[in-house]
Amino acid sequence: MKSKSKSIFQNLRETARPYDHLFIFSLSFMFLSGIANILPSWLIKVSIDGISALGSNSTKFSIIPKQAEEYLLKHYPSGLEISFFNFKHIFSASGLSKALYLSTGDFINLLPIAIVVVFTIDAIFKLSYIFSIRSWGLRIVQDLRDKFHLHLNQMALKEQEKYDSGSLVSVVSSDLQSLQSWLSETMTNLFNDGFKALFLFGWLLFINFKLTTLTLVTIPLFALPVIKIGKQIRKYSKSGQDYVGQISSFINETLVNQRIIKAFNLENWRQNKFAQESKILYKLQSNWFLFMSIVSPITNIVAALGISIILYFGLRSVGQHDISIGEFSSFFVTSILLYDPIKRLGRVSTILQSALGVSERVYKILDEPIQENREQSQDSSEPRTENLSALPLAASVEFKNVIFEYEARSKVEAGENAEIGVYEQSRLFNNLNLYIAAKTSLAIVGPSGSGKTTLVSLIPRFYEINAGEILVDAHSIKDLSLHQLRRYIALVNQDPLLFTGTLRENLEIVLPKHLSKETINESLNLALDKAYLREFINELPEGIDSNIGERGQKLSLGQRQRVSLARAFLSKAPIVILDEPTSALDNKSQQFVYSSIQELMKERTVIIIAHRLDTIQSCNKIIYIENGEILESGTYDELLAAKNKFAALIDAQGYSTT
Repeated sequence: MKSKSKSIFQNLRETARPYDHLFIFSLSFMFLSGIANILPSWLIKVSIDGISALGSNSTKFSIIPKQAEEYLLKHYPSGLEISFFNFKHIFSASGLSKALYLSTGDFINLLPIAIVVVFTIDAIFKLSYIFSIRSWGLRIVQDLRDKFHLHLNQMALKEQEKYDSGSLVSVVSSDLQSLQSWLSETMTNLFNDGFKALFLFGWLLFINFKLTTLTLVTIPLFALPVIKIGKQIRKYSKSGQDYVGQISSFINETLVNQRIIKAFNLENWRQNKFAQESKILYKLQSNWFLFMSIVSPITNIVAALGISIILYFGLRSVGQHDISIGEFSSFFVTSILLYDPIKRLGRVSTILQSALGVSERVYKILDEPIQENREQSQDSSEPRTENLSALPLAASVEFKNVIFEYEARSKVEAGENAEIGVYEQSRLFNNLNLYIAAKTSLAIVGPSGSGKTTLVSLIPRFYEINAGEILVDAHSIKDLSLHQLRRYIALVNQDPLLFTGTLRENLEIVLPKHLSKETINESLNLALDKAYLREFINELPEGIDSNIGERGQKLSLGQRQRVSLARAFLSKAPIVILDEPTSALDNKSQQFVYSSIQELMKERTVIIIAHRLDTIQSCNKIIYIENGEILESGTYDELLAAKNKFAALIDAQGYSTT
């Protein structure tokens, strides 16, 4: 887990380190591309001066700027020759003048070839650095995406519940995609445009030092608006991304509750609420676009000012014969070309601020603590890959003086930390004691909000207790890794959630991976019989290999519940927790599920949160819980005879046989 003391830059650097080779490769070609960007400007000087020489019937002309020519002839009159075309003269000592000039005949023959070569070289360099820098960004985001998904699975439910599901989904679907683009764009602007600006500026100095100093007047002006605007861009970028998550969560809620929305004619109410949420997002994004849009016009005005200064003084220099027409043309075009990378360098800060806003959201979640998992199994990435035959047929469960406090959440209405909320400690269980013998069944009853679901959620450590001890098969659950502990437990919820895919895939995921095909089929057949799945599997178009749709929506609730029970049989977990498994089923489905539960009770330790009277009656023991306290405990007949709260619950028809 990453330390919260680390900055976003440090976190990004750690994530990017394995892919430094891609970055260095890209950086090398950015450097070469920066050098290559001088060549078109040099070709402009050679072309115009060559054409002027042809027009004046001159036989030769200088291929380097006059300023450089005068310096070289003064200091190296007969030294090492420098020639761009006459390579045979490079190492001759017959005089520098031969190397500094090109004949008009050679100019006509070599210029077309030089143009093709220059732009081909530049294209190769660009292709190389663009592909490698984008691959670099994609690899970083792939790592973050994988780490994010793994981290979500390792976070305790307590930490996950701090965030809306839509916010978490938007990190993967939106934030990371944006981060990849921004990372690649930031690095390209920073280094490629940095090298380009450096070498173009060097060429300007090479042409004319005095004229170049004029360009320095306007360059600092590019940084001033960017620094001011960058902070606002980051602020609205982060707020906008946060609200995108809330919008995603809102839409998901709309899709999940379509039956309720349609049944109560809530379409207009829901749409009005969505329009309000959408309006807030529009304002946040509008402010972000406003500040992003301001940067470019301001830098354009500054660029126009600089070019105007260069044009004025440059034309005066031509009139005074300080530079040639070709040199001025090259200088002028290079100045225009120089402002483009400088403008993009000015945008680096704004793009970086957006990237940092996104990164802050991503690493904020990655910095959330994961649940302690001692002796993590090497095969934990695969569900239940160990040999489960070593597990007992049933295991006891014991609560010893358990204290549990939960955090009651109230959302912050506004502000940067709106998705986190404010928490207050509230004690639910205080020195709770309970023993469930192996291979027995326990029913937990009580009013809503009494702590029934929280109680069973403590066994697989979905939530951590504050004090006391919970024992499974005489082992403290804190002495077991989460992977070991959850091997002992199978969970069947009131609303069973299946995975998108086939029915077979949803069943086989709980089986060890090393089993042979024959053993898997035998296990499946046994589970199908015990969960009474045969009745409808034969009616499916492709039987057990039929696709059951997103979250199993092609199946009825009763069918999904039986699939969930079949997984409990397949898992061979000695402890089965059933959270109100029959409360929302029709009579026919309830009978199938009830029969499956009876099969489980024959060989497992079964804990049931139940609303059905027949399910309660068949349990070995019943506890009545209220406000986190066990008020009654005994068999069905004993509690009914006591004529206390449990009996009152039955008399008030809180539980029914239908």
